[in-house]
Amino acid sequence: MHRRHTVMLPLFLLMAGLIFIPGSALAQYVIKFSHVVSPQTPKGKAAELFAKLVNERMAGKVKVEVFPSSQLYNDNKVMEAMRLSRSKTTGIMAAPSLSKFVKFSRTLQVFDIPFIFKGIEDVHKLVDSPLAGQMTDPLRRKGLRALTFWDNGMKVFSIKGDAPLRNTPEDFKGRKFRIQSSEVHAAMIRALGGVPQKLPFKEVYTALSQGVVDGQENAWSNVHSKKFHEVQSWVSVSGHSYLGYLVVASNHFWENLPKDIRTQLTAILKEATEANRRFAAEADTGDRKKVEASGYAKVVDLTDAEKAAWRKATAKVEDQFRKQIGADTLKQVHTLLGH
Repeated sequence: MHRRHTVMLPLFLLMAGLIFIPGSALAQYVIKFSHVVSPQTPKGKAAELFAKLVNERMAGKVKVEVFPSSQLYNDNKVMEAMRLSRSKTTGIMAAPSLSKFVKFSRTLQVFDIPFIFKGIEDVHKLVDSPLAGQMTDPLRRKGLRALTFWDNGMKVFSIKGDAPLRNTPEDFKGRKFRIQSSEVHAAMIRALGGVPQKLPFKEVYTALSQGVVDGQENAWSNVHSKKFHEVQSWVSVSGHSYLGYLVVASNHFWENLPKDIRTQLTAILKEATEANRRFAAEADTGDRKKVEASGYAKVVDLTDAEKAAWRKATAKVEDQFRKQIGADTLKQVHTLLGH
């Protein structure tokens, strides 16, 4: 009788979840997903969908908590937190803008080159290709695991003043423009005739409203969700550059997950990525219409001739960063895109 109770006790504890067996279905992993934008943006919606699907399908195994609008970290601090993390059960995920990763992989500056993409279809050709994996591989040595690319959309320019941005360098001269932390973006603004000003995303609205900067460049979803159009006079639809994100996790955490859990999370991330592309496409038209209907900034479409002038003015930017990105990488990108 005593022996029977001795055998049954571990079984009871196991069923109750009081004994932890590494890699077992009873293990509880927590993922804290941090991002800096509104939950209503394409990235915000994709993060919420990812959390919903994981929490429904992997209940008891993995739980995802989403922290939008820099509630947990900003993009710089979240990457440092991921790199320093040594927890095997609590992991951090984030989706910083691609320009944030340039210090780890110079080839990623390709995404910042002005007019290298004719549209979002070109972007998808690149991010869905093996070349994208080669460009993100160096991140592993820095403690980060690249998981997927998420869209926001092609960028537009906004400005406060009497006239929209049409002609370069006349309309840009002496004007200060907020940019992300990207040397390529800085070179582009200078090539157009303006003055680049690097500022964190959460400071942009205040900087625009107080005149610290005159204008900015962003995707439609950010212009609308952060109300930039309310403190700007004009929005020029230039489509000059891509704004996208790289979804990453702590490499230490990701590699220590059981293989079956990694497989499930990867599959769910693929679903969230497909949804993100839909969200971004919807925002590209929907948020533009909302800005137009708001009665604040006026929206103007650049003519083909005006875009050609912008393209010509910024052509030297690619040459300026050819060595850093790698001539061979740039050649592969142009070949892939049919240039």
